[in-house]
Amino acid sequence: MNYEVQIDGETIVYGPLIKRSRFSDEQWSAINHAMAKRNFSASEYEKYKKDEFVIGLMADRTDLAERYEALLELLPQSAYSKAGTHPEWVADAVEHNILIKGITQDDVKMLIEGSDDMRELIRSLEEYFHIEEEEG
Repeated sequence: MNYEVQIDGETIVYGPLIKRSRFSDEQWSAINHAMAKRNFSASEYEKYKKDEFVIGLMADRTDLAERYEALLELLPQSAYSKAGTHPEWVADAVEHNILIKGITQDDVKMLIEGSDDMRELIRSLEEYFHIEEEEG
């Protein structure tokens, strides 16, 4: 969910996939208020709207939850892409699905050196990258 606020005639958009940067304290305050106002009851917001610390906490709580949900949606495994998934499972899935260039290069070099012919190398690479041959 994105939040749009107007500060000094400038429109600022903030959301879970937008990196925090280049916002002034005044801009952050407006963003925090927009987040708190949208995600908490009117009575809660009215009660704390003059307390910047509490509004900041409310916004931080919302921001963390929305970032977590946005990251879950980016995962390719549908089993992990739902709210309530334990963060450790998400971290494990992300780690499992990311190729680290140096490690991958070393692994492929090892596969090349350990293969006697091209057919064996192809089979090893398909297994390493979990590539299934299409049946046609």
